[in-house]
Amino acid sequence: MKASTEILAIEEITVSHYESIDLDRLVMFAVAKLADMDLELSLENIIVATFKLFRKKFSLIGYPEFPDATRVEKCLWRCKGKKRGWLGGNTPHGYLLTDKGRLVADHAAALLSFSSGTKYKTISQTRRKESIIAEVVSSPAYKKYLEGQKDKISEAELCYMLQGTLDSLKDTLRENLESLKIISEELQRKDVSEFLNLLEKRFSRFLYDK
Repeated sequence: MKASTEILAIEEITVSHYESIDLDRLVMFAVAKLADMDLELSLENIIVATFKLFRKKFSLIGYPEFPDATRVEKCLWRCKGKKRGWLGGNTPHGYLLTDKGRLVADHAAALLSFSSGTKYKTISQTRRKESIIAEVVSSPAYKKYLEGQKDKISEAELCYMLQGTLDSLKDTLRENLESLKIISEELQRKDVSEFLNLLEKRFSRFLYDK
């Protein structure tokens, strides 16, 4: 009863603040919000939370007062796919937010914040963001960068630092890179920001298929 009451109390976000953000990232933002509220990541909770937050994009055509469950389920299916791996778990037993999923949720929150001027909280608080940056700093790519061997950083090491592999979708790698750039700026880690910008420039052909 407590969970349903808390979810129903979620306030809708102004349409203009999310109309340019894709459905999958909006769902990930809703998932992160539920996690931040310490609520179960069940299919039902995710459907209602997503609808409450982003009514225009997740309502049934012709029946705007009801959520389109199928639309949310399709997003969850894509987010849970092997190529993305933003979510774990399943419909019968509930979902799990992965580290990759947390980055995506942070990115969505940053886009919403940029659009509205309001800071949207996800499960990513300062401590977790610092942990994400610590992973970047401990990566083989960053170590080579510090040692003056930036030209020896491989595509595989870039992908590893971006929590992916050489088989990952380029869209996912670019999204993760953008999220890391946003987090490093929020934490005022100029050293990491410079490193990420350098990698983006050096691997532009690989990341953007130029």
